[in-house]
Parts: sequence; C-alpha cells; structure tokens
Amino acid sequence: MVTPNPGKPSGREAVRRAVLGTARRVFAARGPRASLREVADAADVNLGLIHRHIGNKDDLLAEVLESGLRHGSARIDIHEDAGAAIRSMLLGATINPEFSRLLLWLSLDPGAVGRPVLEASNRPARAVADMTDPAPADELSLAMALTMIYAWPVLREQIMDVLEFTPEQRDGIDTRMADLLAQVVTGSSAGATEDKDER
Repeated sequence: MVTPNPGKPSGREAVRRAVLGTARRVFAARGPRASLREVADAADVNLGLIHRHIGNKDDLLAEVLESGLRHGSARIDIHEDAGAAIRSMLLGATINPEFSRLLLWLSLDPGAVGRPVLEASNRPARAVADMTDPAPADELSLAMALTMIYAWPVLREQIMDVLEFTPEQRDGIDTRMADLLAQVVTGSSAGATEDKDER
C-alpha cells in the first residue's frame, strides 16, 4: 500500500486552495504565460487535478483574479468615503502585492490569455467611483490613485532606491502614501484619519 505524502494536498478543497495560492505566486513572478505544469509542480499536485477541479489556464487565471477582487471588495465594502476606500485598497495591495504584479503582467502581455478574465463591473475601483460620502473629487484624481494602487506595490523599492530614501523615510511609507492618496481622491484630508487601526 502506498502512503500519501503528508505535505501533499488531497481532496478537492485542499487541492483548490493549494493550486490557487501557488498560481497567484507563480503568475505574479513569471507572468500569465507560466504553464499549468509549473503551477502543478510548485503546488505539489497532479496536473490532471487542476484540470478536474479548476479547468484550463484561463480558468485558473480568472479564479486567481476573482479571488483578489473579492479580497479588495471586502476591504472597501465597509467604507462609503472614497478616500478611506482608496487608502484601504493601497494598504491591502502593499500587503499582498502579487495581485498588482499579475495585473501589470496582464496589461503588458494581453495576448497571454485566450479570453477576458475579468469583468470591469466587478472591480473594486468601480465601487469607489460610485461612492458619495464623500465622492472622488474627479475622475482624474481617481485614475491617478488607482495607478498608484496597482503600481506602488510592484515599484516602491525601486522608486525609493532611485530617490535615495533613508531608512527613516522608508519607515511607514505605505501608510503615508495611503493617507496622501485619500486626500488627493477626495480633494481634502478627510480620509487621512480613517483606518488607523490597520497599522
């Protein structure tokens, strides 16, 4: 009788969890052209189990992105203030930069996927645009903030290196950046005091 590897995922839900978590890391590091075989090997699961429990690579990418959107939506659903929501989104993105990295890969290599993997109406950014208490100051401010949310987690180290930030300047940089974005989005400093408990 063959004894299963104790670290190897078994059962539908364990396999799905292992594959989705691993796929997020693999696609973020190598881009959407990384193969299902790479994901299967890194997750320590049989390739056939990915096909059985998730589907093809586009299906897997869609699930990884949907998972990131659910996480982002959960962070902003508690807010009606666009500044506080943007602040929360940036802090969440800096904690989990793989989602931002994967979005950047997809924007640089749109031919890597065979079909659209995200619906614009499901994105947290759309929810922020519709907030009214207070609303975003204007679409340009919101566009700049969203650009920062998706680029900052990927580029922050390089930006701070180029600007020769000292260790003291780097300390708490994500929180300060989030506060600044909240102010820009609403045209005030109202969002800067929200969510202090998240630090």
